[in-house]
Parts: sequence; C-alpha cells; structure tokens
Amino acid sequence: MIHKSTAIKHLSTALLLLGLFACQTALSESENLVLENETLSKTFSFSRKIPNRIAVEVVNRPDGKTLSHSKDTPFFEFFLNDRLVSSNDELWVFLSHQTRQMRNGGTEHALVFEGREAAVQGLQVVITEQLFPDSTLMREKLELKSEGPAFHLNKLNGELHFRFPTYSIENKKSTPLESTEIRIANWNKTPVTFGNKDKGNHMYYPDVIHTEVTPKGHIAKGPFSIVSNGETSWLTAYEHASQDSLKGLLKENGNQGSGNKINDSMQGVKGNFNFPLNDEDFLFLGVSSRAAEQSWTVSVDMFRGGYLDGEIIDPDHPYSTVWTATGFYSGSNLETGKAMIRNYLLHQICEKPASRIPEYYYNTWGMQRENRKKSLRGILTYERIFREIDAAAELGVDIFVLDDGWQNKFGEWFANKERLPQGLAPIKARLDQHGIKMGLWLSPMGVDVTAQRYKDHPKWVVKDSEGTPIRAQWGHPAFDFVSGFSDVFIDDCKKLIDQGCRFMKWDAINTFYSQLPDLEHGSGEYSEQERRARYEYLLPIYVTRAMEVLTDYEPDLVIEMDLTEARRVMVGLAPLSQGKLFWMNNGASWYNDYSTYRTKSMRTIANEFAGLIPLELLTYANYPQNVDTAMEYNVANSILAGHGFWGNLELMTTEERKWVGEQVALSKIVLPFLVSSNPQVIGKVGDSPEIYSVVSKEDAAGQIVVFSEEPFSQEFTTQVNAEQLLAVLNQPFSVEKDTLHFTFQSSGGESSFLTFVLPNEDSGISMKSSTSPIKHAQQNNKRLEYRVSAPGTQVVSWSKKQGVPAIHDSENIEMTVSEHGDFYRIEINVKKANTSVVIHGT
Repeated sequence: MIHKSTAIKHLSTALLLLGLFACQTALSESENLVLENETLSKTFSFSRKIPNRIAVEVVNRPDGKTLSHSKDTPFFEFFLNDRLVSSNDELWVFLSHQTRQMRNGGTEHALVFEGREAAVQGLQVVITEQLFPDSTLMREKLELKSEGPAFHLNKLNGELHFRFPTYSIENKKSTPLESTEIRIANWNKTPVTFGNKDKGNHMYYPDVIHTEVTPKGHIAKGPFSIVSNGETSWLTAYEHASQDSLKGLLKENGNQGSGNKINDSMQGVKGNFNFPLNDEDFLFLGVSSRAAEQSWTVSVDMFRGGYLDGEIIDPDHPYSTVWTATGFYSGSNLETGKAMIRNYLLHQICEKPASRIPEYYYNTWGMQRENRKKSLRGILTYERIFREIDAAAELGVDIFVLDDGWQNKFGEWFANKERLPQGLAPIKARLDQHGIKMGLWLSPMGVDVTAQRYKDHPKWVVKDSEGTPIRAQWGHPAFDFVSGFSDVFIDDCKKLIDQGCRFMKWDAINTFYSQLPDLEHGSGEYSEQERRARYEYLLPIYVTRAMEVLTDYEPDLVIEMDLTEARRVMVGLAPLSQGKLFWMNNGASWYNDYSTYRTKSMRTIANEFAGLIPLELLTYANYPQNVDTAMEYNVANSILAGHGFWGNLELMTTEERKWVGEQVALSKIVLPFLVSSNPQVIGKVGDSPEIYSVVSKEDAAGQIVVFSEEPFSQEFTTQVNAEQLLAVLNQPFSVEKDTLHFTFQSSGGESSFLTFVLPNEDSGISMKSSTSPIKHAQQNNKRLEYRVSAPGTQVVSWSKKQGVPAIHDSENIEMTVSEHGDFYRIEINVKKANTSVVIHGT
C-alpha cells in the first residue's frame, strides 16, 4: 500500500520579499512516499524540485510506534569522487517510483533519486524495496547509475567505505543490547556425535554467537544478525557467500609452506600461490552494530572486494550492492527470529517456486563409483542408463540426474559423442515414459585442455602466482567466471534446457584466486591483490546472476549448488535466491558404505540445521540398497530430508525397490503440507531415541522419523487439528483434544521408524485411535479403506454428510456405530493381521 502527501507551506502575506519567499518555499517543500503492509510502514521523505536529504522512517503499524529514523544516521553512505556522500546530504531530488507485483506475493518498489549538486550532478540512486504480506521483513538493494557523467567510487583512508542499509533503532531506556550472530559456513565445526567421536563430518556447520553490543561497535560476519534490547529485536541479513574461516582449506601438514608461498594446498586447486591467506579474507561484507545514547545503529558494511579504488560508474557501468534483508519483531525470543529466517528463505528470497517444491531424486554418481575397476564415466552408456532409469522409477523419484561423464568433455557441455552418439534425446524419451525429469551435472568453471574453447580463450584461463594454469577439479584448468565466459556458460545451459533438462547440479565452484587482468574484476592498473579481492567478491554474484538468467529462461528449472568441500564459494544466501544447496557427498564416510554409519553422517545436516534453514533447501543422497541390511534405516533418512538416492540400483531386488517406492509415495502425500513446518528434534545423531517430527498442526499432516542405537521406550506427543486427521500409519496412536499420542519403543539395536500423519482434507472422516499399526489408509467418494498389520481396535469419527456408515462383510471384523451430534462414532475390532477394512457411506 502506498500513500503520497505533499506539504507546502504557503506565505500569509504578499509583503514579504520575493527572495525570502523563494527561500522559505525551498526549505519547507517536502513529499513523503509511504510503503506499507499489515505490519510495517516505511516512509521516504524527499523533495521533487529542490535538492534535499532523503529521510527514512520505519513504524510498527499495529501500535504506531516509530522504531527507526534516519534523522541522525544516513540510510546510505559511500565515498564517491573523493567525497563522503550520504542520504542525509541535501543533494537529492526524487525522480520516479515504479512497482512490480512479485511472483511470490510480494510487491517491489523502485525509487529513483538523482543528485543535483556539483559533486553528484547526474548520479542516480535507485533504491529497490520488496515488502511481503503480513511480514516485517524488507528485502532491499541500492544501485548507482549515470546517464551522462562518470563517477568513481574511492577508498576512504585506504579502506572501502560503503554502508547500505543503515538503521538507527530507538532505545529510549538505553537498555543493554545483545547481538546474536548466526553463521552457516563453519567447516567441520565439531566432531561427529556417533562412531569415532574424534572424526570430523566433512561439512559446513551453523554457528550461533552471542555478543554484547557497546558504543565501540561489533561486526558480525553473519549472514544473519539479530540485535535486541529485550523489547525489540532487529534482524539483518545479506545475500552473498563465503565460508567462515580457513578451516578445511589448507593441508594440515605445513599450511603455508616456506615463506608466504602456499604449495599445492587448496582443496580442489593445485598451483603455487605467492600470497598469504587469512580468516579475514572471507569477510567481504558484515553487519555492524553500535550502541548509542537512547538508540543503536545497524548497517551492512563492505570490507573486502566490494569495489575497486576508482571503480567507474557511467552509462555502461552501473554499480549495485547485494540484496539485503531487514526485519523486526517484539521481544527477544530467538525462535521468533529463526521463524522469520525460515520464512524469508522459503518464500521471500526467491520468486520462482520450483526449487521450493519437495521432490525426490536419483543421482548416478554413487553407481559410477561402485566398481573401481570400471571407468567412472565409461559406464554411462545408453543401455546402462536405461536400466538405471527403469530401476529409479520403481523408487518413485521425480528427477534422474546424470552426473559427471554424460558430457563430451569439461567445457563441452553436450552429450558424449562416443558413448551417447544420439545425444540426450533417447535418455529424455526414456525418462518421459516414467514421468521423470532429466537432470544434469556440470562443472561450470572446469575446461579440458583439448577443448577448442580452451585454445580460443587463453585470457580466461586462471593462473597461479607463477603464471602457470591452475589445476582444478580432476586436474583440469579452470576459466575465470567473472568475465565474458559467464555468458558463454549461460548459453551452454540454455541449449541443455532446450533439450529438456529441468535440474542442474553445479559442482566445484571454488574461488581459484584469479588475479587475471583486464576481465571484469580490474585492469592491469590494479595490483594483483586488488584484482583478486574484487574477483572473490564478484564470483558468487556472477554465479547467482547466471542462476537467475537461467531460471528466468525456464522457471521450472532447479539448480542445485554443490557445497560438499571446503572452499566452495557459494556457501551463503546468494544461491538460495535462485535454487537449493547440495550439502554433503559422504561426510565422515566414503563411497560404497551401505551401512548406517554413512547415513548418520548425512543426518547430521538435518540435526544441525533444523529450525534454521528449511530442510527442503538442503539436499543429499543415501544408499537405499540392502547390502548391509540397513535399507529401511537408510531410506528413512532420505524421507526425513535430502530426498536423494544413489548407488547401483541393480544391487536391489524389484521387491526392495518397490518397497522404497511405497515409502516415497506416502511421503509425497504429506510433504506438500510440510514445507513451512518447523522440524522438532529430540537428541543428537547417535542418541537413543533420536526423533524428528515435522507436522503441520493446521492440516493434520506430517511425518515423524525415529532412529535409535539401543533399546528404548518413549512417549511422544504432537499437536494436530483432530478434525483434519485421517489416519496415522505404522504406529499405534490416539488423539485427545488435538494432541496426538504415541509410544515409540525398540527392543533391539539399531532401528528406525517411519510414521506418517495423513490429512483428511475436510472430508469429515477421521480416525481417532488405533491399538495396532495401520499400514495403509485412503479415502474417496464417501469411502474409507485401511489395512492393519496386527489385530486391534480402531475408532473412527464419521460425518453424517458422508452418509450412514456401513462395512463390507468380513468374518474378521466387528463394528459398532453410535450417533454423536453431526457425527457417527464407529468402533472397529479387527481380529486378524493384514486385514483390510472398507467403510462406505450409504
């Protein structure tokens, strides 16, 4: 919603001098643009004609309280043409305002201001704001443009200086402030909680850091920061990407070699790099907070690589910040902040829904790594791929991903001419027979030395400090993505989309430390250090831009970013604006581990990130094979999260694959209701029990996955709307006053339980209890059918709108019916295991 109000002070007498009249009009002329929804009001105050400041005020709409005003703290500030320029300077006039309705329900506002004083004459500042229904979260970005003169961004006292956005939040009681920083890229933060507990899990961990905010200030790398005075909490996030520290990056033996030379030490990179590395290298952006008298300030600041000293802004070179997000809530409950973060990552950061839809996939890489005596890539022939597609179809997967080996060679992203001479069309046709989407693995920056592209574009080849091409994934060189090459790669992907690809896995996007001159991160006039810093800052931005272009080209495309190694560039929020994240290959284990050990390593992802990053955005694959009698346990892990399978499916029987398919089918019934549900987790990986409950209370839909190492018995409850419940599968249960009761127990060693809570979708048919496990339940057209695995009693509530209930004849079933207002209460006593019960309305 938008309000515009113009307040021009009129003179009361014609006796005033003309000059005084003009002066008073200039000083008092102002206009407001109010952006608002149900929860917040954000007002921009400015002038249309006479240069003035740009003021920003944020109000909590429910109580009308002003939370932030830029009166003393500018909304933006940067160093331009060797001058400090800010929104509080009287330099700006308002030019235009445009709106766009977003595909995710939000509204985007683009406000354009222009400088009208000598220092900034002709410079345009475009502030883009995105607001969302019933949310205080504001997503925003700033762009600097010029349609005429050139401007230059400069360093201030040798440091970058660019702040946007900045908010000054009221704290009239000067209450002590606490900063809660949430990181997501701490490599191998803690040892595993199972097996050998001295071993790392080969993954990025979240990290929550609490710090007092003082007048000296505090910098949070984030990407999330929540600052609270107990009454108001202020959330800030930025959409970039980098890991948190050097951990996992360098070889443990002799990190930096002799002097400052790093000899063949980077994960995924081989070369000699003659410069030191520090943890501070990863602090490209940060959230700065500082306590002041009766207020505190929060801003997103640039620290490394954000621009070059003297970076030009002209008609051909606009400059943009990354997207940021700001929101607020009452009180200091961190769980409220986490709920805002989850909603932001699921529904607000991304406009295209394809990557947020729960889907199961199969990836060929585990199958390719099964037999070390066979070629990793040579196994991908039509005949072998077709067999694996047919087997994957029995698992019920939605996506089939061809991993490394389908391509002709690195840098030639079309089907291998020798093994797949007819291209991808036969594979696509086979997948279409099963209704499965085609997915493809790509290594965007890798290039084979024999590829024509490598020979034609030597200026794109990343080199080490000695001028030698680096060796990246599988020993191949790598191209610099912050160059014209990114557009070439986009064109490669568009051709694959045109051939039917709807899922891409992008692998091995490491930084590679490019300091190449005269590309898009600095000319030869800049030092290698400056070009390298600019490259490292821009790389995740260029990759995210490629994702955006491709998902705009085909909105049904899902791009999965591989973050399975240290030094993966894209670990951050930027890729989540366009896709999802592949978080782990094997963790603490290795290929061909069909036991529960590897599965526990995978489950650490869900255990650590539950409640913070929606689990639908983090993918990984488990082995479903029953080689080590762990099939049910491992499949339960894929049902819980990750939703991936890999490994040679011919190691399974048809019956085993179909059993997996049945579990996947049940999960697909409830998953659409659970995308926004916050998982409730009991225990760490390896505990007994270890419970993951993902339930939508309103819809009475969910799945509860339990693992254990030892015998246990534990009562468990969860809240549901009892009127919306159809049945609970695989576990005896009862419902009392919207509380669902279970008792999970195991008398053996390692075990797992899959419990599905099925919704009735307003049918008026609801099972209230069962003393024996129900294995199958479905309803349609005034009919309920279910099957029990053991003798027992079920109680069903049956709406009279469904007719008078009757049961199909069976000598193993007894039924009694009684009336209770608008419902019938049905009690069914089943005398024999594996009996099917059918109730229909007459």
